[in-house]
Amino acid sequence: MQTKYLKSANGEKMRTSVRILMVGTALSAVALANPAFSQTNTGTQLPQTEPSNPTGVSDSADADAGNGQPIVVTGSRLIRRDLIAPSPVTTVDAEAIAQSGDVTLEATLNEFPQLTPDTTSNTNQSGGTGVLSVDLRSLGAVRTLVLVDGRRFIPADVTGLTDLATIPDLLIDRVEIITGGASAVYGSDAIAGAVNFVLRRDFEGVEARYQYRTTERDDGETHKADLLLGVNAPDGRGNLTAYGSYTTRNAVFAGNRQFSRIPLLADSTGTLQPFGSGNIPGGLIGLNSAFFPQIQGVDLVGAQATCPGPIQGIRFGPNGEPLPFCRPEDQFNYAAPNFLLRPLERYQFAAIGHYELGDRIEAYAQFFYTNKENAFQQAPEAVSPTSFGQRSGTILIPNADTNPLYPQPLRDFFAANRGFFDADGDGIFTINSVGRRFEEFGPRNVSIGADSFGGTLGLRGDFDLIGENPWRWDLFGQYQRSDVSIVRQNLLSKSRTTLGLDVVVVNGQPQCRIDLLGCVPVNIFGTATLTPEMAEFLSVNTRTDDRFTRSVVGASVAGDVFELPAGPVSAAFGMEYRDETFRTVPDETALSGDLAATAIPPIINNGSFNLFELFGEVRIPILEGLPAIESLAIEGALRYSNYSTIDEVFTYKLGIDWEITDWIRVRSSYSRAIRAPNLDELFAPPQAGFTGGVDPCVAANNPTAAQRQLCLAQGVPAAILPTLDVGASQGFNVLSGGNQNLNEESADSYTIGAVFTPPFANNLSFTIDYFDITVDDAIANVSAQQLVDTCFQTLDESSLACRAITRLPTGNIDQVAAPLLNVASRKVRGIDFTAGWRIDLPDAISLFDGGSNLDLRLVATWQLEDSTVPFEGLATVECAGFYGGPCSSDSVRLTPDFRAFFSAVYSSGPLELRTEVKHIGDFDLSTLAFPNENGTIEPETYVDIFGSVEVIEEFQLFAGVSNLFDNQPPVIGFRAGGDTNTNVQLYDVLGRQFFFGARLSF
Repeated sequence: MQTKYLKSANGEKMRTSVRILMVGTALSAVALANPAFSQTNTGTQLPQTEPSNPTGVSDSADADAGNGQPIVVTGSRLIRRDLIAPSPVTTVDAEAIAQSGDVTLEATLNEFPQLTPDTTSNTNQSGGTGVLSVDLRSLGAVRTLVLVDGRRFIPADVTGLTDLATIPDLLIDRVEIITGGASAVYGSDAIAGAVNFVLRRDFEGVEARYQYRTTERDDGETHKADLLLGVNAPDGRGNLTAYGSYTTRNAVFAGNRQFSRIPLLADSTGTLQPFGSGNIPGGLIGLNSAFFPQIQGVDLVGAQATCPGPIQGIRFGPNGEPLPFCRPEDQFNYAAPNFLLRPLERYQFAAIGHYELGDRIEAYAQFFYTNKENAFQQAPEAVSPTSFGQRSGTILIPNADTNPLYPQPLRDFFAANRGFFDADGDGIFTINSVGRRFEEFGPRNVSIGADSFGGTLGLRGDFDLIGENPWRWDLFGQYQRSDVSIVRQNLLSKSRTTLGLDVVVVNGQPQCRIDLLGCVPVNIFGTATLTPEMAEFLSVNTRTDDRFTRSVVGASVAGDVFELPAGPVSAAFGMEYRDETFRTVPDETALSGDLAATAIPPIINNGSFNLFELFGEVRIPILEGLPAIESLAIEGALRYSNYSTIDEVFTYKLGIDWEITDWIRVRSSYSRAIRAPNLDELFAPPQAGFTGGVDPCVAANNPTAAQRQLCLAQGVPAAILPTLDVGASQGFNVLSGGNQNLNEESADSYTIGAVFTPPFANNLSFTIDYFDITVDDAIANVSAQQLVDTCFQTLDESSLACRAITRLPTGNIDQVAAPLLNVASRKVRGIDFTAGWRIDLPDAISLFDGGSNLDLRLVATWQLEDSTVPFEGLATVECAGFYGGPCSSDSVRLTPDFRAFFSAVYSSGPLELRTEVKHIGDFDLSTLAFPNENGTIEPETYVDIFGSVEVIEEFQLFAGVSNLFDNQPPVIGFRAGGDTNTNVQLYDVLGRQFFFGARLSF
């Protein structure tokens, strides 16, 4: 895989004729194919008849109800007839998924404004293992529960999140998205709601599909092939469906796009200027200006007059020559080798089936398997070389002034500064604040291989108990497992650095004093001084193997309890037992603490928890057939959960369904939800990272007298404090990890809305819903910057925030410990609006016999609030419609205050033409953003087009264009946008893309 990951993406390979064919086909679209969404509530657990909804946005289950067929809807376990759940459900159908041209499901679902794009295929290092997740309402992916046929799907890794890239898309019948707390119905993780993937039930025949996709710049080439086989039992009592798929996708590099090839940072006027890393090839020694007069052989004081920015130390050029390090002229552009689109290779297999064992009992089974490889990549390692036993960035070099490996200019420099680096005269030169970009190693590539599989076996049926209608029952067991291997390449070894720097002369030749590990004497100072042999010796790879397993046993019954004048009282009851475990096995390199860029070695820490749950749900019809009350019913749900980690908790839900007339319906619900900490949050080993940040002790930030005293107490040398600068790194390391003392989160969720199907317009439906979700004791990493800010606001040296800060001998912040805590409070509020209208068109504009129709769909969300209180005593941070500061960064996603999705579909005979318009509102700069940043991110609108035609009944050709007008993402710079200068999750960073393919079915 590594060779493929590093392919050049610069070629001009796409044939003009193919491009013209695709564009010509797509531009003929006046409007586009089948309904992309609806606001319907439909069955999720073995409906006897698949729901039908010709209008697409009706919010009713009348198609089933009219035939007397009971259904179960997402967000409820009750059996229903002509009723809907009091929580709004948005449905995405199979055709919308197929016609999107996307090869992973998250790209299609994230077009809908209820979802905030979280980890996507465009997310590089902050996407970790590449788990493609969904995030309802910007509350975080861990607070959105993903289901397949109403049950939890295979966890991708220790977080417990489902990777949407492992759900077989050709097997999907529809996707149902429910907003609001659903913990009482489905259990923990459903604070923001749930996304339920409903699979096809009785597919018969063969369906084969192939799709090719590429960008206009001829990179990111993708191939996807699918095969679906289905057969009914000879006696008609069952069905077996099998699915297989292969996908491969090449990487796109940040250096291949104008907006991301050079990092940008705002200057004092707010103008974005080229920016880079202070860790540069050749290496440097960071120095505060107070020490400049003490350095001999390099005129650091004089260089200040000609450097456009600050002089931040000594760099080493060709032949080891010492030179002033002038910022920004000498900084390093780290952006080019980063992935802008992660490479992917994926194999999938699935089999689902059911068989009637008798008149009233059916056995069913499901099996899913995915092998997936993806990666993220960064520039060559930027690290502080460190000798064993020394603090970060401190190396010991015996006899640096006479080292025969060093070029003469380098020996002369150390000889001239012996008193500075070897004050005690023992011959060992102690050099602090060393930084280097090991360009000779090549890019840091992190390759992730994942094998996941899951199986479900169950029995279901019905029995007579009370009343005319039978009760349904379901008993099932599940086993799910994910094995994840993470290989990190081209990293610096502490032990090898220590050995290689300790050089002696034997028979006139430089050799390592201690001959271990095939030691090669090294010189890390100077460009072109680190030979291939030195680089091979210093660099190491490391591997970690993780395994996550889940076992589930569940049972439920549902039916009518008794009859009231307004209708039957329905109830559902059940239980579930779940056990989750994980283990992580780092290799010897990681365990030894030998990696220079890792603060402490990871801990082999196996974790587990289990829980037992009981739940019940009831619906009581109150009134029926009165003026302004066609029907009125209340619903309630209660769940008792006993966790091995957090003990006993209760969740509950109350709802009202009021049908005013046959075309106006009002619904409302209140939920108390909880989320237990997952295994990653409880047991994750310590991890080191880096963030750009602001140190209040830096002289340019004008610390107050009280703050200066705190700086001195934290270890800033008194001689340095008056001139302390930002240092070469312009940020600090962050140490995070799990916390076994975490408690559960709790959330209160309110929704109220209405559904309209006006009789004066056939097939017109629209809905409006208000949501309000508040999460208390939210589990969160308090950001390193927030901890630093809190420390210097409260000025309490003994506080958690101040104790989290560790400083270097230079006075700069070295590391901030940012553990997971139950400290945050989160709140989101907003309004959803949906509308759908299906119009039968005149024969005069039909292109084929049989007439034509036009489907118009609109989904819009106004996010009125997305606020966080990150730490007790801190002010509320509002991020809906704001960017910068705590509202956006490489790892923090943007929350638009307005998003809309519109589609128009024209269908006539074998032809389907579709247009999608996706709108993102503007953003203002957060009041908490870094100084000097300014401006507004303007609104963005994308247009996609698609066309398909059935050449013969069994064979279809299709083609499409995404981002028709080749809109480029907004450039907001490093601090607000991360390494790519923009928000890669929300905006299209690839530009215009083409796809085409064929589908064969019989």
